[in-house]
Amino acid sequence: MHRHELKTWPKYFAAVRSGQKRFEIRRNDREFKVGDILVLREFDPSTDTYTGQSEERQITFLLSEEDYGGVIHGFVAIGFGDVAPHPDAADDLTPEALADWHEAAASQAALRAQEARKVSESYAESNMGVARDRHAAVADAAEAEAGFHAAAARIVRKG
Repeated sequence: MHRHELKTWPKYFAAVRSGQKRFEIRRNDREFKVGDILVLREFDPSTDTYTGQSEERQITFLLSEEDYGGVIHGFVAIGFGDVAPHPDAADDLTPEALADWHEAAASQAALRAQEARKVSESYAESNMGVARDRHAAVADAAEAEAGFHAAAARIVRKG
């Protein structure tokens, strides 16, 4: 099983999040397979930045030109649904384990923010404003994600 991160424009992202849209038409350049996970990351083309929002869906069906002549050469229709629980997932997840997971996620997001901030600053020194702004937005989103996970860990630990 593979995870595929895909840029998704806001109106399509909203339709996926609401459950109205349960498919994607994509260039078949990633060897998509039934069971793979799509990580749909909201991307705003007007600002050329990711918003920090994402949704995960599991591929349940694929339709290619080999299956149906109406699909454009090199593309695939991807049907998806909710991500099935991992077979090794514990049925008895403890609050402590959940809090630990949130703390780890907060730490990872903080590291991503730190790296994106460094890259942004390097572009500022090179007078590359668009790249600087793009990486600053990524850093801002990662900092917000870190804050969310840190707060969630505190809430879970309080019980």
